[in-house]
Amino acid sequence: MKSLTHNYVSTVRQFAAGALPQWARLKLSGFKSAMKAKQKILAAVTLGLFLGLPGLAQAQYLFTPIDVPGSVSTGANANSTKDIAGQFDDADGNTHGFILSDGIFTTVDIPGAILTFINGINAPGRSTGTYIDGGGTPHAFVWNKGVFTTLYPPGSIRSQGGFINAQGQAVGAYRDASQKRHGFIWRDGVFTTFNVPGDHPILGTVPLGMNDIGEVVGSYVDAFGVRRGFLRSSTGVFTTFDAPGADGVTVAEGINNAGTIVGVLFDASGTSHGFALSRGVYTIVDVPDAVGTQVNSINAKGEIVGRYDDADGNTHGFVGTPDR
Repeated sequence: MKSLTHNYVSTVRQFAAGALPQWARLKLSGFKSAMKAKQKILAAVTLGLFLGLPGLAQAQYLFTPIDVPGSVSTGANANSTKDIAGQFDDADGNTHGFILSDGIFTTVDIPGAILTFINGINAPGRSTGTYIDGGGTPHAFVWNKGVFTTLYPPGSIRSQGGFINAQGQAVGAYRDASQKRHGFIWRDGVFTTFNVPGDHPILGTVPLGMNDIGEVVGSYVDAFGVRRGFLRSSTGVFTTFDAPGADGVTVAEGINNAGTIVGVLFDASGTSHGFALSRGVYTIVDVPDAVGTQVNSINAKGEIVGRYDDADGNTHGFVGTPDR
């Protein structure tokens, strides 16, 4: 996980859903090779290309890097008002989940897993994510006070965990036996599955974020192969969108109770940029001096977390505090 390459971002949080990308997903074997490849982004940040677009603002955040001690790369995937969670690679190339609370890092490893990712954390401290078992199959899970629960959506052959809200509702995605990708909402053992209407017959729908109101965001691939963002209301109504400047890839990663959506887009040069969408206005989020930025979550205070690549190709997590 040395870089936010197109393939990397496609795998990190959606790999569990199947042919693995977050946007077009690699197949599981492709996920493994992509994780090992850790390719570097060659394109430079092109923020100036976006700032002239209508309905677009420039980010106003104070950024603080997050690096797990002893790690060679770190990514922050989720935040509540108390904690931050994500994953890191150690010096031996092993991937572990982590939770950062009151300045203290706690490592999270699912027993028997070869890779563990924490993708969601709520105010009470429950977390969700994805692990890959010894046979190479990804599974969604919920972790609560040291107890791990694997989620098995009906008919699934593999799955991926996204965010979990304060009500204990978790979102994620799974592949069925025909390889079709579906979204799910889980609560107390009960699954609700859904797809964005008209999504691709295989690449389908991938939910990633959810707020306490029950609104869900994520990405889907349309009939033309374009990966687009979506918002599913608490009543099941879908709104789809493309971030300004995106070249065929927009992914909504998180949403807070105020309805602000955050995510990542790729421009025509293949460079990743974070974004925030609030009341119809897009804000491009690029960590200063980074060559690639991804925003994964936003909490009730408007604080964002994500990851960025520096000029040497190293990946760091970050928290962005609104500069009011």
